[in-house]
Amino acid sequence: MTKSALSLALLFLITACTSQHGSFSALSPRPMSLYNLAANNETVAESVTNTQTRYTFLFIPLGRAPKVDNAAEALLQQYRGDYLTNATITYDEFSFFGLWGHESWQVTGDVIRVPK
Repeated sequence: MTKSALSLALLFLITACTSQHGSFSALSPRPMSLYNLAANNETVAESVTNTQTRYTFLFIPLGRAPKVDNAAEALLQQYRGDYLTNATITYDEFSFFGLWGHESWQVTGDVIRVPK
């Protein structure tokens, strides 16, 4: 086997993928009224991010699979908000020969609180 063929074979064992799954004007893992989008709302935090990650070692997942709604809910709880605006959702996956890797969901957006 030549060096270039061996290098190409090793390259296929190192995999990574990042993809953006959407940009949203409003995002909430909770039920909400559309009336709340038109009300005078308070921006609590701008451009905040939460990432839910699971690592793998020797093809064995360490922990539960990350969920995008958990990432969004964690942001809302942390800043005591009701929904996100200007939100983006990104998925990231990486593997190094199957020995080590990770997968994660990342949610970024502005946290909005609806006055009660």
